[in-house]
Amino acid sequence: MATMASSTHAVELLVAFLALTGTTPTVWATCTASISADRITACAFNPLLALAERSGWVLSKENCGEIVGPEAFEVPPVLYFEHAEPDHLYTVLFVEERDPSGSPDGRRFYLQWLVANVPESAFVSGMTYMDGDTVMDYLSPAPRSADDGDADGQPTRYGFYIFEQVYGTIYPPMPNTREYFDLDGWIGAIYPEAALCGPVASIGFSAQ
Repeated sequence: MATMASSTHAVELLVAFLALTGTTPTVWATCTASISADRITACAFNPLLALAERSGWVLSKENCGEIVGPEAFEVPPVLYFEHAEPDHLYTVLFVEERDPSGSPDGRRFYLQWLVANVPESAFVSGMTYMDGDTVMDYLSPAPRSADDGDADGQPTRYGFYIFEQVYGTIYPPMPNTREYFDLDGWIGAIYPEAALCGPVASIGFSAQ
């Protein structure tokens, strides 16, 4: 029992280290713990591949974080994840990542898109807006300008994240708002406890 507990703790520490350092792992077959919202970044996990069909733009680990014209993602991209576990279900999250200092409670996400119960098979052929159960409709990126009160003059950062659904199908609550989305609180409200694990994969870009 002590050996198993030590092993699990070591994996959790590794996941946290990867998220904090921005190191991209090549495979993460088993999810053992979730990372709090204030410690995740879009280029820190197993890389997704996002294909913007209209523009032909491909976002991958080679260009994660680069500046992209927001029109490239005017409609939902097609998402691929080669390390999805067979017969597992996943939740897809797309957020704008903001400076938490603009929020009284430190929340830093603006919710762009949220889809639950996406099957592993969808990521093999390319997950589209038709897959899974849409919790919040897709909202195209709209980079903040200098006229916005919380704009800092830097490119606006966006991230796609995938979470593993540990116990299969979930019935997630509808978020109260897109503005300063409480990711940790939303995950905590899903029954049963610890139903989501991750992120297990991500990809991101900047826009201005």
